[in-house]
Amino acid sequence: MKFVCFSLFLICLFTAAAISQPARSKNKSLTKIGEAMPAFSLTASDGKEFSVAALEGKIIYVNFWATWCPPCLEEFPCVEKEIWEKYKASENFAMVAIAREQSADEILPFRNKYTFPMASDLDRQVYKLFGDSGLPRSYVVGANGRILFQSIGYDPTEFSRMIKIIDAALNESEKKPDESKEILPKN
Repeated sequence: MKFVCFSLFLICLFTAAAISQPARSKNKSLTKIGEAMPAFSLTASDGKEFSVAALEGKIIYVNFWATWCPPCLEEFPCVEKEIWEKYKASENFAMVAIAREQSADEILPFRNKYTFPMASDLDRQVYKLFGDSGLPRSYVVGANGRILFQSIGYDPTEFSRMIKIIDAALNESEKKPDESKEILPKN
């Protein structure tokens, strides 16, 4: 009986490993650091149009999330405090949190809890420009419209690295034109 239980345990363990491996590889990105940010526009929860093209020259933070995503919900307080509260006053910064496959009504409770701009991407029209699966997804775009940082999932160490990249990009964008130079992120 112990042998049968142990054998079943091993079968379950190997099956779970085999199933989870392809799922991880499915979370591929369609973008790369250094490439131009895909162009998109949508209406944010505050009623304002969020357009990548119209924001050229600004440092942009884009976050894809969903109401049912535990890592997204773990990340949101950090987004509020360490990104939005810190940078919202800068005229050189813009952000939006885009709810994948969620309606405006579904994200309403989150709009009431968090103050950063949110938008709905009910049919994945924007999300499909970035990947096929995986949440949360974060992107930082430089003033030149190129991706400086991208990540899938929430990891506090990666989040801290992202903050440093935003800081450096904003510091660079606030210099006088003759003091500016291209920011090259580390992968």
